[in-house]
Amino acid sequence: MIELKEFSEDMQQDVIDFFTAVFPEAEKVFEPEGRHRSFADVKNNFIGFWCLFDDNKLIGTSAVKKLSDDECELKGLYLYEKYHGKRLGYHLAKIAVDFAKNSGFREIKLDTMSTYDKAVRLYERLGFVYIDRYNANERADIFMKLVF
Repeated sequence: MIELKEFSEDMQQDVIDFFTAVFPEAEKVFEPEGRHRSFADVKNNFIGFWCLFDDNKLIGTSAVKKLSDDECELKGLYLYEKYHGKRLGYHLAKIAVDFAKNSGFREIKLDTMSTYDKAVRLYERLGFVYIDRYNANERADIFMKLVF
């Protein structure tokens, strides 16, 4: 049974294990002591974080990080490849977007890489538009935002 849950502290190890396993599918290495340290302490780094479970197995995540009083950022949108094509990624992204909108933010931004073509198409379907670079993420080459 597929179930979406808001993050709770007892899920922290599940999140670390999930990112350790899912990042290689995206040809990435999870670095919880380095550039991905925010995912090793979800409670203190995100204002919203959702976990998608298939029975008791974490299969996907999405998150929102506050940038300013008006802006936030979509982070941590990952889903095991075997679950792609079932609208679960859309659902994960939409819950983060709706949270941002309902929390009073004026816009939500994101960064990604052009090699993640499925994710880019998903963001376009959600209404995100291309913008100039807004952060120092050296690996990202696509920057987008959705204005509410």
